Amino acid sequence: MKCHILSTLRTRTVLLCAGTGSLMALFSMYLITPSNEWSKYMLIFNMNIESSVTATHSLSSCSELFNELSFSANSTNSYINCCNDTELRSNNTGYVCNLTMQHRLMEILNIVKMPGINCNALFNGTPLAAAKMNTTGRQDDIPIKDIDYLNLTQDCENFQTTRGYIMSSLTQEEEDFPLAFSMVVYKDAEMVERLLRAIYRPQNYYCIHVDLKASDNFINATSAIADCFPNVFIASRRIIVKWSWYSVLEAEIVCMNELWKYSKWKYFINLTGQELPLKTNYELVKILTAYRGASDVMTNYKCIGRHNWRWRGYPVPFGLVKSVGSVHITANRDFVDYIVNNETGAAILNWTKLLHIPDEIFFTLLNANPKLGIKGTYTGHQDSCDKRLFMTRYKMWYNAPCAGRKVRDICILSTGDLPRLFAAKQLFANKFFLNDDRTVVGCLEEKIFNDTRDEYIGTKTFDTDFYSKLDFVINQLT
Repeated sequence: MKCHILSTLRTRTVLLCAGTGSLMALFSMYLITPSNEWSKYMLIFNMNIESSVTATHSLSSCSELFNELSFSANSTNSYINCCNDTELRSNNTGYVCNLTMQHRLMEILNIVKMPGINCNALFNGTPLAAAKMNTTGRQDDIPIKDIDYLNLTQDCENFQTTRGYIMSSLTQEEEDFPLAFSMVVYKDAEMVERLLRAIYRPQNYYCIHVDLKASDNFINATSAIADCFPNVFIASRRIIVKWSWYSVLEAEIVCMNELWKYSKWKYFINLTGQELPLKTNYELVKILTAYRGASDVMTNYKCIGRHNWRWRGYPVPFGLVKSVGSVHITANRDFVDYIVNNETGAAILNWTKLLHIPDEIFFTLLNANPKLGIKGTYTGHQDSCDKRLFMTRYKMWYNAPCAGRKVRDICILSTGDLPRLFAAKQLFANKFFLNDDRTVVGCLEEKIFNDTRDEYIGTKTFDTDFYSKLDFVINQLT
């Protein structure tokens, strides 16, 4: 085997290794080279051997694959599928798996990277005009129409590869801490698909509720996307969702019920189709581990006088303390269990149908009343008008800083908001209109996949000290 320097990417040298022989000599080099030296290199294998391995792998087929070592666009996911199976992974092939994944993460970063834009400059506050670069690569960030997804998903393995999905749990810590997501969506399949790509891991679970009033093209597109992943599904019951009506909450409950069937996930996070993550999956796992079982639900006890109209004169059942909050939650399994399986939980849910904007009352009511016995709910002081730190969502209301326009008093995040988004400690951000500003979406994606790669190869760490000391983490029902 012969290797030569292909190019230099930032602080890493890219080696192109060609040939058909064994890579054991190269692995020996990996073993004897100090890690701080080896981390300077990124390997790209170009064997020109087509892989015949299918998506279903056995011990013999994976052994044959590792012996062939035919790294190509068609075989990269086959290696990753083998590496995902711990029974098929061995000490001898662990190095192959690690190098394969590093190569794949670089491929994905090239797929999602914003063409002609210096995103780092934008995160540092540089105006967009000054952050534009001359480039000989991709010239345009071309929108994808809803109907286009029917063709893109004809070959699911190719869709996963070309669209840049991470088909590995990456770390044992992430493998052992699966998450469940609901996505309540109604338009713009590309934005929905880009959100899914940013949060997708094979160990997680994803329920997509498609609004019953959505267009046929959108419904067909999201169904086709979901069909390409075994852990992504369209909710079996769909409803018409109307703002301020019970239907907003009902769509969440539909997905909660369907996700409950999967027993492995640790936390539930609800999303809409106009949001993006601010943290990588690895960082989400680290943060939620630091929560030690606490649910992150906005809780506001005392300053509810201006919200009395929401109750419509109906007394709160079971002598519960009033609270108003947000529909966005990060909840443990016990919280979801209480909603889908507990009779008192069902009675409270039924009562909220009488209220105005029940989605901003139901979840916070459960969290504000530890006497219900739900583990992870808030047990702290109720004598403050200040809203407690709420990390589930970055969402700018009313007069909060906003570089773009506002719709119903909510900031539509744009390129000028990138410095604040970069510094934010929240888990997800709301809200984005892809047709308004594709740069803010593209740069956030680029950051997420940059951080994912750097955390995987060990050049970036994540400190959870801030999250472990949050009020709702310290004051929780155990």
